[in-house]
Amino acid sequence: MPVNCENKHGREEEKMSSSLKVKDLCKTYVMDKRQNNVLKNVSFSVSQGEMVAIMGPSGSGKSTLLYTVSGMDKMTAGSVDFFGKDLSSLKADELAKVRLVEMGFIFQQMYMLKNLSIYDNIILPAYQAEKGKGGRSRKEINEQAQELMRKLDIMQVADNDINEVSGGQLQRACICRSLINHPKIIFADEPTGSLNKQASYEVMKELNRINREGTSVLLVTHDVRVAAKSDRVVYLVDGKIEDEYKLGRFQAEQDIRDRERILSSWLMEMGW
Repeated sequence: MPVNCENKHGREEEKMSSSLKVKDLCKTYVMDKRQNNVLKNVSFSVSQGEMVAIMGPSGSGKSTLLYTVSGMDKMTAGSVDFFGKDLSSLKADELAKVRLVEMGFIFQQMYMLKNLSIYDNIILPAYQAEKGKGGRSRKEINEQAQELMRKLDIMQVADNDINEVSGGQLQRACICRSLINHPKIIFADEPTGSLNKQASYEVMKELNRINREGTSVLLVTHDVRVAAKSDRVVYLVDGKIEDEYKLGRFQAEQDIRDRERILSSWLMEMGW
């Protein structure tokens, strides 16, 4: 059932070229014949190589926004332009292919197949993507997986089962898996939410490195320390974007305290 959303706040068009353009996005769930408008005319964009954090109170629609923008959940109204592709116009199999080949996903709950080793979990999406295409060989995929695992310092646990590694190692394995098909953007939902401080630092260090190499990142977080390492923070309340804050590029760890302080002050103004 479509929802009649009226956009009262026109948003200035991004001057930079955008890889992801979201316009007037609405998401409505119907339960017991009652409408719950979770997202209401959400418009924003993510530029090539940009890291954007989505913050807001619990129940504001942050995860729903991430899932709807990435095509994991069907939008009720509006549009999502993903590198020139209108996601709302794609068939189910076409959308699944875009998610597999052009998007990477990292979640708070680290979903991996229990019957496979860490290494096999990482290479599986690439094997699926190249099946019958005559593209990358299995040897090339294996070399790519090993390179990623070396970069993220988890090569030593390649043959381990998923219950034989630490939380930080498992999340870094999830990052390797998300990168195995060279995605244009990574969607991350509370990627450090279940990690301790050190593991959280390691994961964000890798996400920042990946981002500096050109991969866009859109992440949901409640952690100011995590959001402070993004280029821009979008604040969501009751399914609508209230405001955004541009922090600029994160360059060095010595700057993090000032960035956290500035961001915390703005969040307090927003009612955080």
